[in-house]
Amino acid sequence: MNPTISYFERTRVLIVIGICSVIAYMTGFIFGGAFYYHLAISLGYGASFNWLHIFLARNFPIWSNPLRTAVSVSIGSIIGTMNMQLWIYQYRGSWRTEFLLPTLIFTVSVAIFTACFFFMRDRARQAENDLKDAKLRQAEQEKALINSQLKSLQGQMEPHFLFNTLANIQVLIDIDAPKAKMLLEKITDLLRASLKQQRKDTISLHDELKLLDSYLSIQQIRLCDRMEFEIKVDTSISKQTRIPPFLIQPAVENAVVHGIEPSVKGGYIQINFSRQEDILTIDVSDNGIGFNEGSKGNGVSMKNVKERLSTLYGEKGRLKLIPHQGGGFTTRISFQCEQ
Repeated sequence: MNPTISYFERTRVLIVIGICSVIAYMTGFIFGGAFYYHLAISLGYGASFNWLHIFLARNFPIWSNPLRTAVSVSIGSIIGTMNMQLWIYQYRGSWRTEFLLPTLIFTVSVAIFTACFFFMRDRARQAENDLKDAKLRQAEQEKALINSQLKSLQGQMEPHFLFNTLANIQVLIDIDAPKAKMLLEKITDLLRASLKQQRKDTISLHDELKLLDSYLSIQQIRLCDRMEFEIKVDTSISKQTRIPPFLIQPAVENAVVHGIEPSVKGGYIQINFSRQEDILTIDVSDNGIGFNEGSKGNGVSMKNVKERLSTLYGEKGRLKLIPHQGGGFTTRISFQCEQ
């Protein structure tokens, strides 16, 4: 049995017992007699209605709720009336047929009122569940859209980057074969890691670090050693921590393309992974030229990352761009990490 259905059925039974107790108190006050006597009569009706409604709901799910209510009230009234007559005979020693019509009218009225109460409550609960399901579907659709946009952006970036790297390899083969071989190894590692990421919703931090190292090593060779980089990971962070793919790389690409590459003197990039409680924070810092007209290209990728963080982690997913006074800036990404 569905635990949720079982819970609501138990709740219904408790409500019926409460209503029957109130009715027993009222009839006892009007007609006199022991409370248990009136409670037994009242429960005869209430239990019959409730049990029949549950029985019909389980065995005839295609029936509409009004139909189940009508059948339950009709059959339950007969059972409840027979129970009432038995208690009247046992308590008073005679049959009291004059009570049949007013009792039936009163009981059916209360039964219909109670059925309407349960019906409206079930409708409200169903509407609430439908709203939750709609919000969940919307969130899943937004998540899929953000992932699609990010992967589309990644697909647009990779061909340009790949062609430039292959052109560098072609040049280096003639003038520096060992460096060309190293660059080819790094681009192979990068493509392998990138393809591996595209097939998963989350990847390990270990795999992400390999991808970042390969990418930055390629850029370092491509920029003729005008760029240095360092990746630091706090010792409290497990390398098996699961993170979303393609979340950090756009920030690193922006630091290279819009920060270090346009600078004549080159620069330095540092990636720092830290953790506070269950929040993982990644700072991508550079000492390049900072924000300028040429940096407008990073707006699309950072907007995608920000929306993706919001979709995946809500308020616990944040993106912040921090400019440096002496040039360069820091991209800070923080989200709830999964060990």
